Amino acid sequence: MSAANSLATVQPMHLAQQPVPEQPKLLALPAAVLNVAVGSLALGGAEYIVLQWAARAAVRHGVRLLVLRDASQEWPIPAGIEITRLGGVDIGRRLEMAGARLTADGNRIVLCHMLLNDERSALARGGALPIPVLHNASAGWLEPGRCLAASGNPPFAIAVSQAAADELRVAAPKLPCAVVRYLPRKRTNHPDARRDWRIRWALREDTIVIGMAGGVKPQKAYPRALRVLAALRAWPALANAHLVILGGPTGRDGLLAWRTVLEQTRRLALEAHVRLPGFVPQAAQCFAAFDLFLNTSRYEGLSIATLEALVGGLPVVASRVGGQGEISSPGLTLVGVDETDESWASAVAANVRTCPAKPDWSGFPSDRLWTLFHLAEPFDPCQGARPRVLFVTANLNAGGAQRSLVNLAQALIDRMPFEIVVCGNSTASHFTQALHKVGVPLRRSADSTDVFDHVEALVRFVIATRPAVMCFWNVDPKIKLLLVKVLGTGCLRFIDVSPGEYAFEEMRSMAPFQQWIAFAAGEYYQRLSRLVLKYRATEAAGWRGSRPVTAVIPNGVVIPVRQHTVEDGMTIYNRARIVMSGRLAPSKFLLETISAMARVWASFPDVELHLLGTAEPRHAEYAAAVLRSAGDELGRRVLLHGAAFDAPERLAEYDLTLVLGEHQGCPNSVLEALAAGLPVVANDSGGTREQVLHGKTGILLRDREPATIAAGLLSVLSNPALARRLSRRGRAHVTRRFSMAAMANAYLQLFDTVAKERQPC
Repeated sequence: MSAANSLATVQPMHLAQQPVPEQPKLLALPAAVLNVAVGSLALGGAEYIVLQWAARAAVRHGVRLLVLRDASQEWPIPAGIEITRLGGVDIGRRLEMAGARLTADGNRIVLCHMLLNDERSALARGGALPIPVLHNASAGWLEPGRCLAASGNPPFAIAVSQAAADELRVAAPKLPCAVVRYLPRKRTNHPDARRDWRIRWALREDTIVIGMAGGVKPQKAYPRALRVLAALRAWPALANAHLVILGGPTGRDGLLAWRTVLEQTRRLALEAHVRLPGFVPQAAQCFAAFDLFLNTSRYEGLSIATLEALVGGLPVVASRVGGQGEISSPGLTLVGVDETDESWASAVAANVRTCPAKPDWSGFPSDRLWTLFHLAEPFDPCQGARPRVLFVTANLNAGGAQRSLVNLAQALIDRMPFEIVVCGNSTASHFTQALHKVGVPLRRSADSTDVFDHVEALVRFVIATRPAVMCFWNVDPKIKLLLVKVLGTGCLRFIDVSPGEYAFEEMRSMAPFQQWIAFAAGEYYQRLSRLVLKYRATEAAGWRGSRPVTAVIPNGVVIPVRQHTVEDGMTIYNRARIVMSGRLAPSKFLLETISAMARVWASFPDVELHLLGTAEPRHAEYAAAVLRSAGDELGRRVLLHGAAFDAPERLAEYDLTLVLGEHQGCPNSVLEALAAGLPVVANDSGGTREQVLHGKTGILLRDREPATIAAGLLSVLSNPALARRLSRRGRAHVTRRFSMAAMANAYLQLFDTVAKERQPC
């Protein structure tokens, strides 16, 4: 058979025309009702955050908005929101009634923005669970921090910046605080916006415009901005600089601050260079007319105007206070509030009219994170004779991690209550069908690739079913981070089953995402009850800082009755059948293997290479390269068998197995071959070295180079006595240390232990 004909014959079987795989049923989750209360809809940053979130959340869920007081100037209310206005009348009684209604409707959580202790307490008396939200630094809090812990004994509070959360931890050390930032999304401006706004403000196109936005009140320090403008105008290149302040007097001292701005403008003779348009609805639309955004606030929680300017591509010079700078942005320059006006002017001059790159978080859907906290009511798990466990996994594809979960589920089905939720579509049906066959409760979280869709479904499922333990099994680190951040305020226990060092590398690669959600890897590991490692080699490696509590549980396999028998003499190895079991994927190093086989064939021309496995769609190009590499040997001395979920039962048909991989945990393919009595040649990666004891239970390769692979295979093929010894000792080793019973018992003991441990509820 020619290489071209082999490719044409085999490729459709392995890369195309696959049957549509069976998927677990989706979780049945109707739209939720999300509750939020706000002091008013005045033109402030906190109110803006509430309405921006509500507009986006209303696309998916019902949104109920309680507004306690009316304001003379308000943000427009988005469509699709159920709004209840209390009008400042009989607030306590009406909030208590609202709390009772929310409780009756099934979602007790109410995020409370700019509410006082008495107001949150009224909601709590009605049965609601009010969650206080802090939008400012402590200097701008409506009440002392200790009051936040008093209203209805909230399980946690939310702060919009790490700086505000740190201040709350000092003021109310027993109240947990989650950081949830509002990160604005990219905005598309009208192409004529810059010209139109400048015409409206009577400014020329070549004028340098420094913009500011926010209510005029003492904390904004607008007089400093005027002094900075005066200093700039002394520089010839910036003599035409103008300052535009979008905002009017607000708050108790707003009028005083407004008069101060007017007096300062006259004193510095800046009347012709300052524009005061007052409040402008959707002020961020005006930012297209600015050359630089300036924020001189004395304190901030997290400035929405600063973030809007950054996402709009403007350079920003801002005071180094509060949460400013917690989210990295290439266009942000921070200046100390105590630095001189000349230092501020120099920072403005150095950045004005530059074109910084937009921040990498500009497309991040932070509103989805806010929604999760509207859904995540802390709970005490329902305990039975055994703790209920929820396994969360990425898919049920033909991989080693999935096989080990399926093996464990089959061993535990009659011994403990558990469910499996799959966070994605699977490319094969076998494992799904195997789990259904033995009655494992199995669901899929979402028919989507959006991690927030999966996490939102999982949060709601957890709140409804109240498991004692959530066990992550080979799942997207973003999903793990979000679930532990949102559900970690209650008594739910978390276990992460890790393949080893790769899990740490994968988590480190999530550093930008961790910054966006304000939940670092260290916080994640500290909140875990256990980090389960598959082998001891990484127990003390891979983690910097506070080490998570670890447990080591290797994979296990069922020891088959049927096993391969190594024959005496050289005849069998002159025509040996080498088997590789696994996906056709780059991580299996098949190209290197085929190159190594050319060296093997020089000494043993009748040896065959059998590949049990298929390619997932994402590896189609690699699989095609493998077929091309096999060339004329395809179908002759290189034989592809396609998907082989029954590989453990078929291995005894072969004479020698080769296992290559990277970032290995406790590879099932090695254990299954050892259990079948096959001599094993494998590279030294992860837990393989605990299974393959070089020269005793197998041959351990130092690398995956073709010459090294060939030498390892030839060492067994040329020495039948060694092959017999490896076969016997390998099977005994896996029987003693890697049985399925041992694995199942270890997890049962772990779940029982973790469920009994005291959690920070």
